[in-house]
Amino acid sequence: MAMEYTTRRWLGALAAIVLLSCAPAPAEAAGRKLLQIQISLAQQFVVPQNHMRAIQEQRPLKWSSGLADQAERWAARFKGNCAAASAAMPGGVNVFRGFGEAGKAWQPSDAVAAWAEQSNYFDLASGACAAGKLCAQFKQVMSKGNTDVGCASVKCADGTTLMTCHYSPLGNVFGERPF
Repeated sequence: MAMEYTTRRWLGALAAIVLLSCAPAPAEAAGRKLLQIQISLAQQFVVPQNHMRAIQEQRPLKWSSGLADQAERWAARFKGNCAAASAAMPGGVNVFRGFGEAGKAWQPSDAVAAWAEQSNYFDLASGACAAGKLCAQFKQVMSKGNTDVGCASVKCADGTTLMTCHYSPLGNVFGERPF
């Protein structure tokens, strides 16, 4: 039962992420006009995170321009060395670094998918992460105390992409269950 629920939860999150990562259709194809869909950066980050939260009956996050500005300033500090960002991560922050695939255009959905994947290591019964596994970023997204989020994406000097989301109030408190 728990495995089926985890798989169903992951597949639902993945479906939302895939929908958000689809490139807009060209204005004309095969002689007919198609609808172009423009999804804001805020929506690309918030919608899949809110989908994850809805599965666990958590209230949705609201986009905060102030937190987005904070995230942008924080990420800009690491443009010269994106690898240093993970080590300098303050509380209430999630970080994703996209690298390794030459020419890949990393999307917010890639960051949220990586954080969602950590749910595979989170034990709902105990509220803890499996031994030797990481699930802090999943727990940050899911933290019941979070109400607002702001995110940013920057291109680093080495070609990697750094994405970060800042949450308020700070969630993922040590010793507290996220939801």
